[in-house]
Amino acid sequence: MKLVTAIQTLCLLLCMALAVPSHALSYDDIQTRGVIAIAVYNDFPPYSFKDENGNPAGIDVELAKALAKGLDVDLDLRWMTPDETVEDDMRNYLWKGMNLTSEDGQRVKADVMLRVPYDREFAMKRDDIGLPAHELVHMFAPYQQERWLMAYDTTKLERPQTAARFMYHPVGVEVDTVPQFFVTTAFGGRFREKSRTYPSTPEAFQALNDGEVSIVMGTASQLEWLHHNNKKPQANEQLTELAFPLLGRSEWELGIAVHSNYRQLAYALEDIVMTHINNGDFFRWGERFGVDYQLPERFRPEPDVADEGAIAQTP
Repeated sequence: MKLVTAIQTLCLLLCMALAVPSHALSYDDIQTRGVIAIAVYNDFPPYSFKDENGNPAGIDVELAKALAKGLDVDLDLRWMTPDETVEDDMRNYLWKGMNLTSEDGQRVKADVMLRVPYDREFAMKRDDIGLPAHELVHMFAPYQQERWLMAYDTTKLERPQTAARFMYHPVGVEVDTVPQFFVTTAFGGRFREKSRTYPSTPEAFQALNDGEVSIVMGTASQLEWLHHNNKKPQANEQLTELAFPLLGRSEWELGIAVHSNYRQLAYALEDIVMTHINNGDFFRWGERFGVDYQLPERFRPEPDVADEGAIAQTP
């Protein structure tokens, strides 16, 4: 009887052990293990995707490689499937865990997550009962400033000067994004009739090439990458910026996140990010993928006052 009880207890403990999510690791644990798990978004060019040969590619993939190399450890790249919100993604990949490995079904976490908002208001957000919404996540090291951009068909319209063009030309947007909210609700929904929603920005851009829409709104980096890689011989699309009233924030910063317990890891990673900002690697990575890479303003070189004066005095 005792033997049976002991076996049952052992089985119970084993089941409990298998049910516990594998934890994200501290700086010391990562150094001991020799591997760092970094989460990037799946199928999200030009940031993180698989190239034609099935190899990981993109700006965030280059950054992940640089972070692993800077720590002198191997890289375990974790591909994230986006949930409904960034909060959901941080919960799934940093502090609660989810099923990332279909082979064994374990709930696992990443040590690091890339492309998270770097915003004090977002970081200090409170939940429905007034508690910190992100107290389990530490966000740091902004490495890109993103913005909205627009692609348009030059055979159907001239460069748009105002959003009024949206009332007369079909506009393609990605589902569940700020541009979709804008074209379906702004100005009392005047643009809604001409709005066309697609599963992704690349699919909206393809619709532009196919003549289904005349304008596409999306993030600058994605549209620049699509424009750079547009091989269609008869392509007539061009990119432009446009101030969109009621769109909300036109520019925002993106950075890195770890579990709030691992500040030492964050400090080490931030130093590595600064090294690659200072040596120009981010601009080179952007150029490789056809992106006019924008660093946060704090990292941009100060304008030369003497040169500005000389320009101002030039007749």
